[in-house]
Amino acid sequence: MKPRIRISNDSEQTIRSRIASAISGGYDYSDTLHNVYSDFGYPESLTFSNFWNMFRRFGIARNAVDLPVDAAWMSLPSIEGNTQFNSEFELLNDRINLYHRIKGLDQRQRVGRYAGLFLRLKDGKTPDQPVSGMLAGQASLVGVMPLYEGQLKVLQTDNDPLSDNYGMPTLYQYEGSGLGSRNDQDASTFPIHPDRLIIAAEGADDGGIYGIPALEAPYNSLMDLRKIIGAGGEGFYKNASQSIIFELKDIGSANVNKELLDKFNEHYDEFSRNRMRRGMWTPGLEAKTMDSKLQNPEQFFYAALNDVAAAVKIPSTILIGQQTGRLASNEDSRSFLSIINSRRGNFLSELLKDIVDRFILFGILPSCAYTITWDDLMALSGTEKLDNARKMADINRENYQSGGDMVFDAGEIRTMAGKDVVDDIDEMEGESDIDDIDDIDDIDDMDDDEPQDEE
Repeated sequence: MKPRIRISNDSEQTIRSRIASAISGGYDYSDTLHNVYSDFGYPESLTFSNFWNMFRRFGIARNAVDLPVDAAWMSLPSIEGNTQFNSEFELLNDRINLYHRIKGLDQRQRVGRYAGLFLRLKDGKTPDQPVSGMLAGQASLVGVMPLYEGQLKVLQTDNDPLSDNYGMPTLYQYEGSGLGSRNDQDASTFPIHPDRLIIAAEGADDGGIYGIPALEAPYNSLMDLRKIIGAGGEGFYKNASQSIIFELKDIGSANVNKELLDKFNEHYDEFSRNRMRRGMWTPGLEAKTMDSKLQNPEQFFYAALNDVAAAVKIPSTILIGQQTGRLASNEDSRSFLSIINSRRGNFLSELLKDIVDRFILFGILPSCAYTITWDDLMALSGTEKLDNARKMADINRENYQSGGDMVFDAGEIRTMAGKDVVDDIDEMEGESDIDDIDDIDDIDDMDDDEPQDEE
């Protein structure tokens, strides 16, 4: 009979701690003289609970998660196929509010390592069973439900190295009372087959489901920000409460009122609690207010904030809504929007493709070739186009007045202004299209002033 090996609770806890540390980027012990995490009060390993509570209870953390999501979904993508596909997709989106649910999935996966979109199918099977056969069109999808990592636990994983699904979960469990639930009455649990889940995990570039939480890299600095803000509030509160000490000055008066002084602390506590009393007699005592001077923590606040901004790739001016001058703000905005454009073209387009492909595979949507396109967030606005067209006209005017030729022709200026180019000169003279660019100063005058060929 083989001896049974028992693992003590302490050993098991150590193993779990090491596993969690390896998963969530724990302390690296690179400092041989200090445990920096222990000295500064940082958790040695992070779990979904840490990310969830930071996200729900701290505004800067909430913004770090939400801003890229809100920016990416400020305009909806266009998913186009054949006529039947487009019609079915439009009906499906209107009925279950699909884009809104996918945006919710995007937000949830940034909080944890992954999130899941639960497909509620009308196929007569329980959620733990795989989907078989073709479903009866878009009406067979009752709805979709985005779930946090805390609501969606992995029960089983394929550990066969020869399997096509090696390393992928083979069964999940929905936990209604998980950390992501906002419904206190929902305590249900049931298994879910992977067929009925679409997993979103930003940063999972190995093809698995475990991505990188958005708050993992900036977590320590977010804790620092919370300490600085909390310490400032607590310090102001304590100063406002005006702590008082009493110094014995008149011994004679104190001796006469010895009985009163013996109960002084009790009387003073009652005085402090009774907000209607405006004064009290202190025989033989001199009252002094204790004030502490709060140091300005601005440099420490912005050092932590800049680390958070670098970790989540959001300029600090945008992360907290600070305006430090128009030029800097515009540069930060364009840098941020370029990152969002990249996020749209890569992660979100791949996520949308996974969803649409699953719908086609199950017969929810008709099979056809389709395209996913997003508008360009860096595209110039109407005002910016007119401003640039006006600058082109100004360059033409200055060059002409100095004896040179026109740098830009009318067609180029119209294109920059967002107008169609008119090739037929007679049509331009006969129609009022040229009036469309009256917003650009003196363009008509410039056309009239063009030098004529000498006979």
